[in-house]
Amino acid sequence: MKKIILIAVALLISLNSFAQFGIIAGLTSSATSLKGATQELKGKMIAQYHVGITGKFALGNVFAIQPSLIYNVKGSKLEDFDLKTINYKTGYIELPVQLQVGVSLAGIARLYGIAEPFVGYAVYNKIEGTDFKDKWDNISNKFEYGVGLGAGVELFKHVQVSVRYFWNLGNVYDFSWQSITNAPKGKCNGISASAAFLF
Repeated sequence: MKKIILIAVALLISLNSFAQFGIIAGLTSSATSLKGATQELKGKMIAQYHVGITGKFALGNVFAIQPSLIYNVKGSKLEDFDLKTINYKTGYIELPVQLQVGVSLAGIARLYGIAEPFVGYAVYNKIEGTDFKDKWDNISNKFEYGVGLGAGVELFKHVQVSVRYFWNLGNVYDFSWQSITNAPKGKCNGISASAAFLF
């Protein structure tokens, strides 16, 4: 029994030496191009955000797994509908799991590529530019899932900056109630930029 306890403690210490935890926050753009995302930052379009906690588990110097639990506000917009623009903002409790493959640069920085599957559940929805009695009328499914691809840099093993493009693989918005044909196919695809601070 003592041996089992000693082995368990040793494993926990070993795992803890490769684990870091911290906070993550950033911008979630509803634009699907860098130009569009830049316009959002300049205030020409709607811009969203995300914030939460994260944990990085290093598997040697090359691979890492980094799950997070975040509140992520995504959105879409419908332009020129009855001569006005309708903005949709939906907040999700989201669980992305980032798979990182990287290379260390003299122990100061680490460059890494990202593959990031995610799942989420909508807890907030706001529609601007029109009068709906039910704020959930346009949501086809509160459950969302998808994947993101991107790249990042980690400095001094404690600060991360990353950018990725994400695809929602299911339909999020339902515009069939007005037979709208110029809607963005009910998706919430876009570009996300994050900063994480690991302890």
